[in-house]
Amino acid sequence: MHAYTEFDTLMFGRRLRKNWTAMKQADDIKVTICITPRERFSTALSSLRNIIANTEFPYHLVYIDANSPAHIGQSIAATCAEYGFDYIRIDEYLPPNRARNRALSIANTPYVVFADNDLYVDKGWLPPLIDCAEATGAWAVGPIILEGIAALRVIHMAGGDFTEIELEDGSVKVAQRHRYMMSPLRSIRKKLKREPVGAFEFHCVLLRTSAFEQREFLNNNLLSLGEHLDLARDIRLAGGDVYFEPRSIVRYDTATAFDDMDRKFFELRWSEEWSNRSLEEMRKKWVLRPDDESLQRMARWTAKHRQLFSQSQKSWLRKNLPVVGRRWVSTMLRERGLLRAQVPR
Repeated sequence: MHAYTEFDTLMFGRRLRKNWTAMKQADDIKVTICITPRERFSTALSSLRNIIANTEFPYHLVYIDANSPAHIGQSIAATCAEYGFDYIRIDEYLPPNRARNRALSIANTPYVVFADNDLYVDKGWLPPLIDCAEATGAWAVGPIILEGIAALRVIHMAGGDFTEIELEDGSVKVAQRHRYMMSPLRSIRKKLKREPVGAFEFHCVLLRTSAFEQREFLNNNLLSLGEHLDLARDIRLAGGDVYFEPRSIVRYDTATAFDDMDRKFFELRWSEEWSNRSLEEMRKKWVLRPDDESLQRMARWTAKHRQLFSQSQKSWLRKNLPVVGRRWVSTMLRERGLLRAQVPR
C-alpha cells in the first residue's frame, strides 16, 4: 500500500490545482478552508465530501491529515487531488492548534475558515461568513453550529460569551457560555441576528488572515482545551472584533458512533496529560488563580467527555431528546409571558 508523504501529496495537489484554479478565476478567491482533525477519523471522508458538495467555488482548501488510518488517508488524498486541493499527510497525531498552524502557513487568501474533520455544512454556508467579515471588519466570524442528527436541527452554539474580570489581587476571573445550547433551531431562529460576541468555537470559524501577519495567535501550548477562548481573548486584546453570523449554518456531528480506528487519537486528544498541560497554560497566560472555577469546570467537562467514546454507541436521540424538549417548552412559555425571560444559553 502506497504511503503518501507530505512532499508528494503537496506537489501532486499543486500541479493539478494550476489548471483547476484557472477555471475558477483564482484572482477572485478570498478564502481558504483549512480542515484539521478534531477527535476522530471515521467521519473525515464523508465530512470532506459534504463540504465540497455544499460549497460553491471559488475557494482554496488545505487538508491536514495527522495520522489517519491509511485507507482513510488515501481516499482523502485522492479526493483532494481530484479538486486540486492541498493535502498534507503528517504521520503523527497532532494537537488541533498545531495542525491549524500548519494549514495557516500554506494559506495565502484574505480569509481562512478552520473546520474540524467531523463538520457538515448547509448549502450557502460560506458567503455569509465572508460578507459579515467584510461588512463589519471582524477578525473572526462564527456561524450557527448545530449538533446531533441532521434532521433534528439542534443548536450547539449560536454565538458565545466570554467575560474576563480583574480581581483585587491582580489575578483574573473568566466565564464562558454557549448561547441557546440544545435549543431547537426552529424555536429561536427569528431571535438570532448578526452581532458582536465574546467567543466562537473551532468546529467552524472564519478568520481574517492579516490578523496573523504580525502575531502568533494560535497557541501551540494548548493541546486539548481552551484554544477558541484563547484566540477570542487575544483578538479582543489586539483590538479586533468577533462576530456571530446566523445566515451561516453548520453541524458538528455528535450523533455518529465512534469506530475502533478512532480510539488511539481520541484517548490522546482528551488525555489527562494534554488536558492538564492546557489548563496550566491558560492559568499562567490568563493570570488565573490555581483554584479558578472556570478551569475546574473545564477539567470536569474533559473527564466527562472522555466517556463519549464508549457512550457513542447509545442513541443520541434517546439521550438528548428530553433536554431538547425541555428547552423548546421553556422557549414557548417565555414567549407567552408564562416564564421569566433568561439570559440566552
